[in-house]
Amino acid sequence: MNRLLIVDDNNGLREQMKWAFSSDYTVYEAGDSNECMRLVEQYKPQIVLLDMGLDNVPDKGLELIDSIIEIERTTKIVVITANTSDLLGPESVRRGAFDYLVKPVDIDNLLVVVERALRIKSLEKIDIRSAKNEGKFQIESNFFMIGASEPMMRIFELIPRIAETDVNVLITGESGTGKDLCARAVHYHSKRCNGAFVPINCGAIPENLIESELFGYVKGAFTGANTDKTGLLEIAHEGTLLLDEIGEMPKNLQVRLLRFLEDQKVQRLGGTELRKVDVRVVAATNVPEITNQSSQRGLRNDLFYRLSEFQIDVPPLRDRGNDILLIANSVIERYRTKFGLKKLSLSSRAENALLHYSWPGNVRELENKLSRAAITCVNQIIESEDLLLSASSATGLTLKEARDVFEREFLINVLRQVNFNISDAAKFAGVSRPTIYDLLKKHSITLDKETTIKEN
Repeated sequence: MNRLLIVDDNNGLREQMKWAFSSDYTVYEAGDSNECMRLVEQYKPQIVLLDMGLDNVPDKGLELIDSIIEIERTTKIVVITANTSDLLGPESVRRGAFDYLVKPVDIDNLLVVVERALRIKSLEKIDIRSAKNEGKFQIESNFFMIGASEPMMRIFELIPRIAETDVNVLITGESGTGKDLCARAVHYHSKRCNGAFVPINCGAIPENLIESELFGYVKGAFTGANTDKTGLLEIAHEGTLLLDEIGEMPKNLQVRLLRFLEDQKVQRLGGTELRKVDVRVVAATNVPEITNQSSQRGLRNDLFYRLSEFQIDVPPLRDRGNDILLIANSVIERYRTKFGLKKLSLSSRAENALLHYSWPGNVRELENKLSRAAITCVNQIIESEDLLLSASSATGLTLKEARDVFEREFLINVLRQVNFNISDAAKFAGVSRPTIYDLLKKHSITLDKETTIKEN
């Protein structure tokens, strides 16, 4: 059943709307912004009916639109505003809301708007037959995995076929390769795509808390358990649970997870009731040898076999060839909008540097390097030295090419430290002024009138 969240500080109006939708939707209610965001994070509703004036702030809803979309970009937000003369309604749509209505709300009109929002949402779902499009694999509306290399194309072919089944999936690969994107792709290509996608990083949660996060607890189960808590396994009902860094899960908890995978029943900590849930589990790890019976970490063999009914191995970025430039250009396109840099681009030397770097941090490192370079580069052209790539991690270069790369970057760094003064640069480098001029000519570097570096 689709999930709908009503956010309004008027109890009477909330109850009226709940009565109208409760037969066809699972309805949640929030009376303020904090409760709204808690429920959005917990339940990922398909529809949010959002009052514009919350917390005694007339335009608080605008801020919430940004926060909701950041958590779940496909959520359809219908704004309800009390003022017919202001611009909050149109502004909310510009921010990403689906539509807006003016109080007093006509329930019949609201029902039609919500039905239309769900229909549009269904049309935005992935078309499996056109999964590959110019190096892009669609996960959900306007959200893609990037790649055209052979190993990635094999993954793009596999994901829809895996998603059609309901097998558990284990995704392996180095940190930063995009294992979470693969998990999302499996979810959004499956029949569970209307359900919640719930990720949990097993290595980021203290050992004494991870069990209660997964299974939940009842009031009084332990000190501080003042209310009942729904676990992530229940929240992921009819959806997908991603267990990231599964090898960090304590061995004693693995036994309980294995039991859940066998019967799909959850017993909250301190409780006696067994709750039947329907969850697909996707696990991910960056550890090559994930099964290790002698360590406190690693997977039990029986749990490994249960989780890895199908396995996807995500290749490191260094093995993906020109995918590096495809991803880099996609990131730069995003930064053009984010930073207002309409002419942002990579120089040919920067492209060559990207292709010859080993990328130990994979795609995550690539995005980090480009983000910094986009801000610090001159004239919106990212040069190789802007990327701050370690020469020790460069691969695929001859000794002469590696020397040239180092020499050029050394020269530019020296010039910047002495504010582009040739005499000072010569003293700093321990060479003559003519040598500096020869190096500038060798590496096609000129200094413009504003003493900034310009590539010929």
